[in-house]
Amino acid sequence: MWGDARISLYVDDDEQVNVQRADDVARRALVLWAVVLRADGYDWEKSRNILTDNNLLSYLSPQEQAYMDDPEPDQDTSVGFVWRLESLWVMLWVLERLPDLPWPSSMCDVPLLGKTMKEAEADPEFIKNARLLPTRTLLDAQDLSMKILWAIRDAYIKELCIPQDFDWRNEADTPVSLCPMVGVVEQRNHALNWLVNFMDPLNWDEVDTPT
Repeated sequence: MWGDARISLYVDDDEQVNVQRADDVARRALVLWAVVLRADGYDWEKSRNILTDNNLLSYLSPQEQAYMDDPEPDQDTSVGFVWRLESLWVMLWVLERLPDLPWPSSMCDVPLLGKTMKEAEADPEFIKNARLLPTRTLLDAQDLSMKILWAIRDAYIKELCIPQDFDWRNEADTPVSLCPMVGVVEQRNHALNWLVNFMDPLNWDEVDTPT
């Protein structure tokens, strides 16, 4: 069971939402790419060059700034930043660089994401020519993501199990605490809430994902 089906989670109407500018979404994609690369063991200076070459140092969030300035970050922090691949996938989908936002039953297609970002990184017009999907499409995705995240958290509170199509190991009745796709949904929800300025966050770090 997914909890009380009568639950109503709030998403703004099209005319009320203040969507991020397309060029800022492209900048956020490049920032996430640089941080993820560094977190995944890529050369520190080469990761920073992605930021400096695109004049993006001022677009780092406070947490990202601290991480990129740390010559020896701890492993747990790096693992946390690697999860932002899922947020990056959302950015590329919104920028019409990827065909879809699939059901979150597994991690994103990392090789395809890497190929797409390498092309974007090499494109001097990536930021200038950025365009977004329609606002209604973003809000529909936010609505679905919020409801999935709520269902997962509700299952956790009630000590229920995640449905089979949310389990990477394809085994039924997996305890929610053992299901890694929670990170996928949470990162997607974070990215989508940022895109539509949900609750007007001060910066990327301050985005809320309430359920």
